[in-house]
Amino acid sequence: MTSRTSTQGSSTSTPTPHQGGGLGGSVAECMFEWLLAEMLHWIEAESEASIQNERRQSRAQMVTNDDENVGVSADWGASNKDDYVNLTTEKDRELAFERTAAKIESMGYNVGYRLCERLAQTKPSLSMAVALKNVDSALEAVKFLCKEFWIEVFRKPIDKLQTNHRGVFVLKDNELLWLRRLPAEDERSRVAAIKLLAFPCGLIRGALSNLGISSVVSCDFLADGKNMASCSFNVKVKF
Repeated sequence: MTSRTSTQGSSTSTPTPHQGGGLGGSVAECMFEWLLAEMLHWIEAESEASIQNERRQSRAQMVTNDDENVGVSADWGASNKDDYVNLTTEKDRELAFERTAAKIESMGYNVGYRLCERLAQTKPSLSMAVALKNVDSALEAVKFLCKEFWIEVFRKPIDKLQTNHRGVFVLKDNELLWLRRLPAEDERSRVAAIKLLAFPCGLIRGALSNLGISSVVSCDFLADGKNMASCSFNVKVKF
């Protein structure tokens, strides 16, 4: 992305919040933040419990195999089982992190797909353009995402949209609603933010998928992560 042209998604001024629509309406914003945090805790606990169960089954199988091996001493088996547990501790944490992020992204995908289906009904011209499956239609779809879709979810448009006009887009949000309460320059906040950002990544991928556009979505922090609420979403369209 050495040569980008900048395209403003829309005015940076905050519009009047929707009444009774989308993820906003008459429900307090803090309730969505609380719900997302609870979802994260529940999925983390489920992922960790699943991995612990897998490890217990694996260790039980190791004991069974050692008992069946006539030439293996008890001391050798015990020491290596301890090493096995120690060596996989960090790997288990990484696996739990990956599973948690994947599940949250999948949930976001389902929400984004269904929400976009309802919003796109008011944009017949958008549906016709996307059916052409070219770069210009992808740009129109992403603009729709930055304006109508993002306003429906976060009550504000994307602050900045950049593209190289070859199917790569960068969506910058200077203050993502769900991350603004996280303390800055704190490693635990950064880890939590990375997990939470999997949900809007899924929202974007699901919305584009509903419009017939397959994509890969990732996220980065802006300003070196000092401001947890300032982030960007990198979208790569698959043609």
